[in-house]
Amino acid sequence: MSKQQAAELQAEHEIPSAKAVNLKPVQEVAKTGNKLLEGNFSIIAGLKVTVEVVVGSAELTVDELFALEKGSTFSLDQLHNAPLIVRLDGNPIATGSLVVIEENFGIKIDEILAAAAVATSK
Repeated sequence: MSKQQAAELQAEHEIPSAKAVNLKPVQEVAKTGNKLLEGNFSIIAGLKVTVEVVVGSAELTVDELFALEKGSTFSLDQLHNAPLIVRLDGNPIATGSLVVIEENFGIKIDEILAAAAVATSK
């Protein structure tokens, strides 16, 4: 696909302009509320698990996918102020907000999902 075709495709889909988001470092706050799990887990405390945070997703046509190049943007299905979904083994366990911790992105847990607390307590 030529650059002209890609530009026409972009104009055809009226892609809004993108803007950078400046996140400020998070300040430590008091932790409140229920924990995801309660109890003595000392026997597995050193076990590592992978937690992922889902920002959003998008559905693109193959033409749109192949038209992507450096500087391209496309919209995700999440609003900019919507809570992000925290997943463990693909299952939602919490929602949170994107923060900056030193030089890295981080997540501030806003809510422990009830289904996660029930599933992990079995």
